[in-house]
Amino acid sequence: MVLLWPLILKSQEEIRFRLLKTIHVRSDIFSTDPLGNLYYTNENGLFLLDASTQTRKEYSNQTYGPVHLVDAEDPLNILVFHPHFNRILWLDRNLTPKALPETPRFPDEFPKIICGSLLGGYWAFMPQQARLQRFNQAFRLQAQSLPFFELLPGFGQPSFLVESEGRIFASNPNQGIAVFDSFGNFISLIPRKGILQFQVHNDRIIYFTNTEIVIFDFANNQEILFLLPETYIRSGQLRGRRIFVQTQNEIKIYEASGNLF
Repeated sequence: MVLLWPLILKSQEEIRFRLLKTIHVRSDIFSTDPLGNLYYTNENGLFLLDASTQTRKEYSNQTYGPVHLVDAEDPLNILVFHPHFNRILWLDRNLTPKALPETPRFPDEFPKIICGSLLGGYWAFMPQQARLQRFNQAFRLQAQSLPFFELLPGFGQPSFLVESEGRIFASNPNQGIAVFDSFGNFISLIPRKGILQFQVHNDRIIYFTNTEIVIFDFANNQEILFLLPETYIRSGQLRGRRIFVQTQNEIKIYEASGNLF
């Protein structure tokens, strides 16, 4: 791993982080969308804090149980996953469920993890088949990978999926991050371990440690670190110059004084 230490030190001297807002909430998971809207869940459901109006909207479904995943990369088609009942739904910008076909009952297995697809459906990892599969919003299979035990012996099951700019990134913190194209064809393995959740922007993987935001350029094998004014970050997301961080009992929004990359 190559570290650009002069760039890191210069960035730390020039970039400052200003706290914009603190939301006092104990959330299970949180996410954001490209418009800067904030989504978070707790035992009562899913909540949306509108970035422009600061109004709050709510979604809950007692029939399907808690929401364990929110993918809002398309804020007009928000993907939510209820894993206890194997239900995948899309919500509109007001968190109202869209009138789409019901999730099919998979006869042999349930998806382990999913993420939204900008082609309009979702990607899922099927553990028994050991494949990535892409479905449309009518839940019809559109594309799939070869079995992981053929492509990536020893990789095992991924624990996180994200799609970015026509590529699918599947991570196993013990092995690295596998990259696929939009048809499920394997492209490469990024040997970067220990990353639980992340974002992708061009050839940069963005993730958070307990105290830092890390921007890793996997094409050039270079990284930049920014120390944040927090001591225990559970998770985080970057949207432009705004940084959203989740701590134990709060979600905080910071703004950087300049561009981070």
